[in-house]
This record gives sequence, structure tokens and C-alpha cells, in this order.
Amino acid sequence: MHLMCERISSVFAGIIVGLWFAKTFPKETEDAKKGKDKKK
Repeated sequence: MHLMCERISSVFAGIIVGLWFAKTFPKETEDAKKGKDKKK
């Protein structure tokens, strides 16, 4: 149960950070996605 709670909290934090980042840098996130695809 403890591991499950950690997973949920980490996923929840990741979603919050992702939403904040998308709101703060909408254009940069699109460029970052393109850059990641090119690097791979």
C-alpha cells in the first residue's frame, strides 16, 4: 500500500508540473517536444 501511495503522489506531482509548465511555456514546450524527437 505504501508503494502504491508513492506512485500516485509522484504521478499527481508530475501532472501538476506538466500542466504548470504547459501554461508557463506553451511555445517552448512545443519546441522542446520537436527537439526531443530530433535528438532521438
